[in-house]
This record gives sequence, C-alpha cells and structure tokens, in this order.
Amino acid sequence: MAAITECCPLVIGVEIGDQVAMAATLRAARLQDAYDAVLVVPVPEDMGANAPARVAYQMAIDDAEVLAQIESLEGIAALPSLQELIAAVDPDDMALLKAAAKALKKKRIDSRSASPASAASKPASSAPASPSI
Repeated sequence: MAAITECCPLVIGVEIGDQVAMAATLRAARLQDAYDAVLVVPVPEDMGANAPARVAYQMAIDDAEVLAQIESLEGIAALPSLQELIAAVDPDDMALLKAAAKALKKKRIDSRSASPASAASKPASSAPASPSI
C-alpha cells in the first residue's frame, strides 16, 4: 500500500530564503514527531506556576508536531528544519495545516478499516472466555 499523504494549499505561504511555498504535503504522524517537537520548543522557566505559560507551551508543542509531519513544500527543494518552519509559518496557514493533519489521520483510519486484511486480523471477541462448568 502506498503511503497516505495530504496536500495542503496555503493562503500566505511559507517563505524560506527567497522562495515561497504555497502548498505543503503532510505524511502520517509518527511518535518521533512528538519527541522532535519537545526538543525544539523551549520550556518556559515559570511554567509550573504560570497557567498561561503552560497553555502556550502545549499549543507550541501541538503546532510543532504538525509541522514535523511536513514531507515537502511546493517549490522548495530542501525541507527546512523544524525550527525554521516554526519561525516561517503564518498562523492562518497553521490552521490549514492542522486541518490537513486531521484529514490525513481520518484517511489513514478509514483505509485501515476498509482493508480486508485488517478485518481478518481482528479478534472475534475481546470478552474473556467463560469457564466451563
């Protein structure tokens, strides 16, 4: 089965150097995306006592996880680093990328449930076996 991707047209575009990408292609999320996001988003010093800082930190992690799913940017040969993407993506385009990531996840789930192989590999019942009397 071919990898499932989602193309996301952008309204503002991602400017890298003198090039502007007006579309991004996202791949399916991986656990590594979460780890990469934690590595690039700085933890606020006062996060423990500052509720708004905690919320802002979680929002930044969530955004970075989606940006880590970008597989390619239209018209830009080399994919920029996650830090560069964080600095370059407009909030309006981030909203589009989040929607594309959600659509991609749905496509991936739907492709798994429609697969005859996945239906055959599901257990008949998750209930424990009844003891014989």
